Formats: sequence, C-alpha cells, structure tokens
Amino acid sequence: MLTSIFRFCSMCILLAASSADAYEWQISAGQGMQPDHVDRHKLFRVAWRTDLPWSWYETKVGKLSTGLDVGVGVWHGDDRVTGELFITPELRYEWAPLEEGLQLFVEAGVGVHVFSRTDYAKRGPFSTALQFGEQFGAGVRFGDQMAQDLTLFYQHHSNADIKTPNYGADFIVLRYGFKM
Repeated sequence: MLTSIFRFCSMCILLAASSADAYEWQISAGQGMQPDHVDRHKLFRVAWRTDLPWSWYETKVGKLSTGLDVGVGVWHGDDRVTGELFITPELRYEWAPLEEGLQLFVEAGVGVHVFSRTDYAKRGPFSTALQFGEQFGAGVRFGDQMAQDLTLFYQHHSNADIKTPNYGADFIVLRYGFKM
C-alpha cells in the first residue's frame, strides 16, 4: 500500500510540475499539543508546493487560489521516531500586496498522511498508518517577487474513525517556504 501511495504522490508531483509557473520548497517544524502524550512530540518536514491553475474571486482586494503540498516528515517523541509521507491540496486566500512589500494570506487544507509506524507514542498509538491531516493557518509572503513565505498553522491528524481507537494528534506548525 505504501508503494501505491508513493507512486500516486510522485505522479501528482510530475503533473503539477509540468503546469506550474513556479514551485516552492518548504521546511516545517511543529510542536505537539494534545492529547497529553503528544505534547512531548515534535515534527520536522520538507515539502514541495506548487500553485494549481484554479483561482476564483480575483479582485483588487485579493483572490482565492489552490495549491498542492507533497512531502516527507519525521515525528520525534517518547523514544520513537516515525516517518511520514503526505499530500495535501490547499485553498488559500491572498490579499493584494501591501505597500511595505508584504502579502497576507489564510489557508486551509485536508490531506492524506501515511506513517511508517502506528506506535508513534507509548500511549495512544494510531490504529492505522493511514491518517487524514486537516490544517488551517495564516501567513505572510515577502521578499523579491514575494518569493518567500512564513506560515503558522494548526494541524489535526485522525483516521476519520476508519478503525478504533482513533486518538488523533494535534500540532502547531511553523513553515518557511521559498520559491525557486
């Protein structure tokens, strides 16, 4: 199953890259919040993001656009290390750039995460390696041609009750992105 998901993610990257004007590399670090056993967990990720060709409500105030994140990560906690592979489509509302050279945005996404192990914690392990990740946050673009961004978001992982128990895990994540 992991091989099929990896192939699917690779195909999505190739399709998105062939139509993308620019892509962005992202580096993320996060801190676990809850349940209680997750508050000692940290996550680190590297991802690739591309803007997808769909956008709506373009005005001089801003626009609603779409993007796709594909990446890998690692969770550190208790005495365990757990790898993850993920793909997350996103909706992002971007306001028009400010005179100071900043552009504010909010975003939300729901993606699929596959973990290398279900026992990522001593207490409250996932019951399935396949998890869904919902996220929402806010950020700012800056730099030459708005080529960099900094985003703070909340992310929840859960298996959507595919199998019980479904403890889930919540994180606060800080992400830095830079366009190539």
